[in-house]
Amino acid sequence: MEKSKSGIKPIFFLDRTHGKRTSKILQSVEIDVVLHGRWFHQEARDPEWIAKCGQEEWVILSGDKSIESVPENRQAVIDAKVKVFFFNDTNSLPEEWAAAVIVGRPRIFEIIERNNGPFFVTLEKYARSHISSIRFVGTGGAKNEAASLAEAPVVTASDPPPPPSEPIQWELFVKKPR
Repeated sequence: MEKSKSGIKPIFFLDRTHGKRTSKILQSVEIDVVLHGRWFHQEARDPEWIAKCGQEEWVILSGDKSIESVPENRQAVIDAKVKVFFFNDTNSLPEEWAAAVIVGRPRIFEIIERNNGPFFVTLEKYARSHISSIRFVGTGGAKNEAASLAEAPVVTASDPPPPPSEPIQWELFVKKPR
């Protein structure tokens, strides 16, 4: 398991909204997790377990946005100086959220290390930043389904393959006269 730059390995507290499947996946990649059910009864009030997270320096992972919006819960976060990461919905599969945490781990650790609590951060499961921009080559480009169907020639098995065409992007690399 990678640690933060300071060598600190954060411990994440999963509240009632996420549980065993998410924790098992995170633990399988050596992310330390504490489950709500191991420390508190199901009906424990949010300020109670939030305060414990502050005492233990656990980082909260939750889908329950009332932690930020309900004044009593928000004040508990402020008083305990807790670092809270929200999943942006609670309808997704635990595997999707675990994947978001795993892929986002370097940035999550950086945020934890560089900032004092209390704070709130929302995690998105659709991270686009870990996939580069498209670099088209040759005749590549965005699809236009209707136009491509109308223009597509019918090819039979006996037809020879078409000769390679010049890439369109070559013009980008030609020095133009002023």
